[in-house]
This record gives sequence, structure tokens and C-alpha cells, in this order.
Amino acid sequence: MSYRIAVVGDQDTVTGLALAGATYAHIHTTNEETLAKLNEFFDSEEIGVLLITHRVAEELGYDFRRMVRTKRLLPLVLRIPDKTGYVPKVDELREIIRRTVGAEIMIKKEGS
Repeated sequence: MSYRIAVVGDQDTVTGLALAGATYAHIHTTNEETLAKLNEFFDSEEIGVLLITHRVAEELGYDFRRMVRTKRLLPLVLRIPDKTGYVPKVDELREIIRRTVGAEIMIKKEGS
């Protein structure tokens, strides 16, 4: 079975990713509407990856975090920067790796 990609975020980010091949797209307008759409995405057997912008995930707050904790294995949820390049102070992926591996992974530039 091949899985599909869903994206949730602002209009420009969602449009760009839809043009790049995301199958399902939702432009965030209200928290209630977006949470309902996320429930649909999490219940779908077709979706393998869900991309959501950091700003929308933060705006949805506890409700979104609860949904992610209680979902099935798929879809994989990845938070991405929006069109402004906004990224929160804490890098979630780095934090997950640090907790899982038990060590901080540092990347050095050549010659440093």
C-alpha cells in the first residue's frame, strides 16, 4: 500500500506543498475546524505523513498534543517551518533524539 501526504498550515505553505505533491491539504482558519480535520487525517488509513506548521501546532496547543499522543502509529506527524521560516526555540526532533539516545548530537562545520 502506498501512503499519502497531508499538510496543515497557512495558505501559502499549504498551497506550495500541495503543488509539490501533497495529496491532502487543509488551510488553518479556526482551531475547531483544524482539529476536526486532524481527526479525519488521523483516522484515515491512506495518510502516512502529516506535515503541520509549527505556528498552527502551537496555536492548537494541548488539544493537538493530546491527539498526537493517542493516535495510531501512522501517520507520522512532522512539524515544519511556515512561509516566514518560523521555528520554535526548542528543536523537537533534536529533543526526541536526545531523550531516546540519551546524548546530545552536535554538528560541527568543517574547519571549526
